[in-house]
Amino acid sequence: MGIITSEIAGHIKEKGINVSKMARDTGVSYQALYASLCDEDRKRSLRDDELIAVCKFLDINPMEFANEPKRTG
Repeated sequence: MGIITSEIAGHIKEKGINVSKMARDTGVSYQALYASLCDEDRKRSLRDDELIAVCKFLDINPMEFANEPKRTG
Protein backbone atom coordinates (compact mmCIF):
# COMPACT_ATOMS: atom_id res chain seq x y z
CA MET A 1 0.00 0.00 0.00
CA GLY A 2 1.31 3.42 -0.89
CA ILE A 3 2.01 6.09 1.68
CA ILE A 4 -0.89 8.33 0.63
CA THR A 5 -3.34 5.41 0.57
CA SER A 6 -2.10 4.45 4.03
CA GLU A 7 -2.65 8.01 5.28
CA ILE A 8 -6.19 8.08 3.89
CA ALA A 9 -6.92 4.65 5.38
CA GLY A 10 -5.80 5.92 8.79
CA HIS A 11 -8.00 9.01 8.43
CA ILE A 12 -11.01 6.88 7.51
CA LYS A 13 -10.46 4.55 10.47
CA GLU A 14 -9.92 7.47 12.87
CA LYS A 15 -13.13 9.19 11.75
CA GLY A 16 -15.17 5.97 11.62
CA ILE A 17 -16.22 6.56 8.03
CA ASN A 18 -18.49 3.93 6.52
CA VAL A 19 -16.79 2.40 3.47
CA SER A 20 -20.10 1.09 2.07
CA LYS A 21 -21.52 4.62 2.02
CA MET A 22 -18.30 5.89 0.49
CA ALA A 23 -18.60 3.30 -2.29
CA ARG A 24 -22.21 4.26 -3.01
CA ASP A 25 -21.49 7.99 -3.00
CA THR A 26 -18.26 7.85 -5.03
CA GLY A 27 -19.13 5.14 -7.54
CA VAL A 28 -15.91 3.32 -6.64
CA SER A 29 -16.59 -0.35 -5.98
CA TYR A 30 -16.75 -1.47 -2.38
CA GLN A 31 -14.28 -4.26 -3.16
CA ALA A 32 -11.69 -1.77 -4.46
CA LEU A 33 -12.15 0.56 -1.49
CA TYR A 34 -12.01 -2.28 1.02
CA ALA A 35 -8.89 -3.77 -0.58
CA SER A 36 -7.17 -0.38 -0.57
CA LEU A 37 -8.31 1.09 2.73
CA CYS A 38 -9.27 -1.74 5.06
CA ASP A 39 -7.43 -4.93 4.13
CA GLU A 40 -3.82 -4.44 5.20
CA ASP A 41 -2.85 -7.83 3.74
CA ARG A 42 -3.80 -6.83 0.17
CA LYS A 43 -1.41 -3.87 0.00
CA ARG A 44 -3.47 -2.31 -2.81
CA SER A 45 -3.01 1.42 -3.37
CA LEU A 46 -5.85 3.63 -4.54
CA ARG A 47 -5.76 4.37 -8.25
CA ASP A 48 -5.66 8.01 -9.28
CA ASP A 49 -9.37 8.27 -10.13
CA GLU A 50 -10.29 6.46 -6.91
CA LEU A 51 -8.07 8.79 -4.88
CA ILE A 52 -9.75 11.87 -6.31
CA ALA A 53 -13.25 10.44 -5.73
CA VAL A 54 -12.39 9.50 -2.13
CA CYS A 55 -10.89 12.92 -1.42
CA LYS A 56 -13.99 14.64 -2.84
CA PHE A 57 -16.15 12.43 -0.62
CA LEU A 58 -14.03 13.31 2.41
CA ASP A 59 -13.96 16.99 1.38
CA ILE A 60 -10.17 16.92 1.62
CA ASN A 61 -7.63 18.32 -0.80
CA PRO A 62 -5.47 15.37 -1.94
CA MET A 63 -2.41 17.60 -1.56
CA GLU A 64 -2.91 17.51 2.21
CA PHE A 65 -1.74 13.91 2.10
CA ALA A 66 1.04 14.60 -0.42
CA ASN A 67 2.68 17.53 1.35
CA GLU A 68 4.09 15.78 4.39
CA PRO A 69 3.05 12.14 4.51
CA LYS A 70 3.78 10.31 7.73
CA ARG A 71 6.21 7.56 6.94
CA THR A 72 5.55 4.29 8.73
CA GLY A 73 7.74 1.28 9.24
